[in-house]
Amino acid sequence: MELRNFIKEALKDILGGIEDAQSEINSGEIVPNVTDTFQSVEAGISNIQTINFEVTVTTDEKKGSEAKLNVVAAFVGGGVSGQSSNSNAYAGKLSFKIPVSLPKKKKAD
Repeated sequence: MELRNFIKEALKDILGGIEDAQSEINSGEIVPNVTDTFQSVEAGISNIQTINFEVTVTTDEKKGSEAKLNVVAAFVGGGVSGQSSNSNAYAGKLSFKIPVSLPKKKKAD
C-alpha cells in the first residue's frame, strides 16, 4: 500500500472509530467538551491531539517510472511473491506526528 493511502485510511479509521464509539455508548462520554485551562493543557488533555506514526517504508525505482513510498506490511502465514525487473529498492523507517481535532459527540436533537 502506498504511504499516502495508508496515512489517509488510518486517519479516517481512527476518527471514524471515535464517532462510531460515541454513537454507541449510553453512559459516559468519549471526547468530552474540554476547557483549555492550564491544568488540562499541562496534562495533555485537549480536543487537539497528535497521532504518532512509525512506519517502515520501501521505495522501488524502476526505469521509466517514478519512485513511490510503500508501507511494509507483514502478514502471519502469508506468502510473498515478486517479479524480476531492472530496479533499485530502498527501505527506511519514518516517524512523524499528525495533529488532529478529535470529533466532539453530536448533541441529540
